Amino acid sequence: MDEKLQKTFFHLEKGNFSALEEMLGGPDGFDRQIVSWFDEGRLNDHPEMLAEALSCACMLGRYVTARHLLEAGVEPYTGMKAWLAGPHWAASGGHPEITRLFIDRGISLEVENMYGGTVLGQALWSAVNEHKPSHAEVIEILIDAGAIVEHGTLEWWNEQDIPDTETKVRVVNALALASSR
Repeated sequence: MDEKLQKTFFHLEKGNFSALEEMLGGPDGFDRQIVSWFDEGRLNDHPEMLAEALSCACMLGRYVTARHLLEAGVEPYTGMKAWLAGPHWAASGGHPEITRLFIDRGISLEVENMYGGTVLGQALWSAVNEHKPSHAEVIEILIDAGAIVEHGTLEWWNEQDIPDTETKVRVVNALALASSR
């Protein structure tokens, strides 16, 4: 195994996803390298690292890599060395296009990450603690796809200090609609 692949596995093992992307030459370099290694079969004997590569791509918002690995059959919920699997990372990072990839494949939205949160729970937590305006869209997508909204979520959300009024209102509306179903 060459040194670059060894360093990649090290970063995947440790959850150093941003450092890995930088090492591989940024977003485009990440996509090119992971897809190339996959297509060459260099990841075939390393299913754990392949699962982590999917999680990494989801956390970084690397749609090309995430789509390629999913289309090749990489299991979405196996890569949790960094406590979240791909679907949780996509929701956490506010990546609606990757979130849709998972939904289009019919994955369960109720699988819990290692903190005990579902994909919707992760999106809500991240919208409060690591806010991105795109979290509102991700939350709407998840609710529209049938994610279970736990009792009391709307009340909890209303108590949160969200830095963006549009996100606050969009999520209130999505949660209220889910509660009325």
